Amino acid sequence: MVSKEKRLIGLVFDVDDTLYEQIVPFENAYKSLFDMDIDMEQFYLLSRHYSDVKFEASRNGEMTMDEYHIYRIQEAAKDLGVILTDEQALDMQKEYKKNQKKLQMSNITKSILELGKESNVKLGIITNGPSAHQWSKIKALGVERWIDKENIIVSGDYSINKPDVRIFEIMQEKLQLPIDSLYYIGDLLENDIVGANNAGWKAIWINRYKKKLPENVDIYKIAENNGKLFEIIKKIFEK
Repeated sequence: MVSKEKRLIGLVFDVDDTLYEQIVPFENAYKSLFDMDIDMEQFYLLSRHYSDVKFEASRNGEMTMDEYHIYRIQEAAKDLGVILTDEQALDMQKEYKKNQKKLQMSNITKSILELGKESNVKLGIITNGPSAHQWSKIKALGVERWIDKENIIVSGDYSINKPDVRIFEIMQEKLQLPIDSLYYIGDLLENDIVGANNAGWKAIWINRYKKKLPENVDIYKIAENNGKLFEIIKKIFEK
């Protein structure tokens, strides 16, 4: 009896809040500088919201990077009743950036990448952000142990950002796989899930903070934590 040939799969990851939990270096930065009580999870989520609000402005030169970083930290803190000066916000950003050079993936995330490599799955990364900043995080995480450098796309190197379908098409060209074999894993609905859907990929949403499920957005699978993500991916590989 001839065994059925296993189909090739492409599994592509976001970086921030996907391969590692971004709240960890963020929380450590705040606590190293300030003793004011704050709801850390909300502070972090609000900072991500304000980061998205002005992302394009920071990219096209309407804001300097310092102005961008001050804005997102100040506005998030202000929403929670904590007032930070420009200097304090910038100090926190500097500490946060320093902490990002000491990033670590969880053991479960490493197991997912190891499983992919052992299963001959084509692994990749698509991440939004300035080139040098995102590559420094990729290096700190050590992902090139599992993912070939040519299969890592940083938006700053291409002047295209998620959710633009063109950035997913570039990855498909790199992986040389049909669309129905491609999966994208990320935490942001608009950039990651909607972007992957529009490109025809299957999208897996990491919803660590139990955000409300959106209407009219097709989500292939949802993982609330790394353990659930491992189980989802294992089942995909076993198909």
